[in-house]
Amino acid sequence: MTQLVHSAHTGSHPVLVTDDGPLRCLNFGTGERQSCVDLRTPWVLQLAYTRWMMSALLLPQTLRRLLLLGLGGGGMVHFLHRHLPHVRLDVVERERLIIDLARRYFLLPAAATLHLFRQDAVAFLETPDACGYQVALVDIFTPGAMAAPVFEPAFHRALLDRLDADGVLAVNLWSGDRPSFDRALAALEEASGGQLLQMQVSRRSNVIVLAFPVAIPRAAIKRARKNGPLHQRRYQLDFPRYLKRLRRSNRLPLLARLLG
Repeated sequence: MTQLVHSAHTGSHPVLVTDDGPLRCLNFGTGERQSCVDLRTPWVLQLAYTRWMMSALLLPQTLRRLLLLGLGGGGMVHFLHRHLPHVRLDVVERERLIIDLARRYFLLPAAATLHLFRQDAVAFLETPDACGYQVALVDIFTPGAMAAPVFEPAFHRALLDRLDADGVLAVNLWSGDRPSFDRALAALEEASGGQLLQMQVSRRSNVIVLAFPVAIPRAAIKRARKNGPLHQRRYQLDFPRYLKRLRRSNRLPLLARLLG
């Protein structure tokens, strides 16, 4: 049974914190969960799309600095801090209320390697702090819709320009609204010059798009397949399954050769 823990309003939309069994969840008044955390093990990713997004971690040679746009309840922050405690994580969240709720109700960690910026995502990318990332994760939504920047090629190009040459941009898109999804995907294709891959989490749901600043990284994908079981044990995520879905979701001879 779902219980209301706290309700508030950003000025543009409601924000609800609820308990659903062992899960504490955040939503924007639409009934759709934006974030869920088990407070007993907050580093365990509860929503499927967040687990699939972590496939981006497999591709760079080294991980020194990560960017997350969109805080929510902080589930991905918990995961990344747990498994990569020595890697710098920059988290950008526009709404002060969301930050306050993540700290008060979702046990948002505090650490020297965790840098939280209360700023608009587009504005943040124009600052000197936004550079030198190996992975950028984008998970920005308004109630019931993807946020406006994901429809802009310039936004995605700015993100790609702030990655290392072997970096990865992972963007969470919603395919339930097909026209909006097609617009967002077209923006990513234009920004990356078509150097991207898709992973459909499930039908009419989240699609994770991996975009690359230079080209689809053949050697990195081959290495990810080889090391999939190792990363599965390290992160406790089913990376071999995600890589198989990557191959099926992208009808490219390149992936057929690399992923078998």
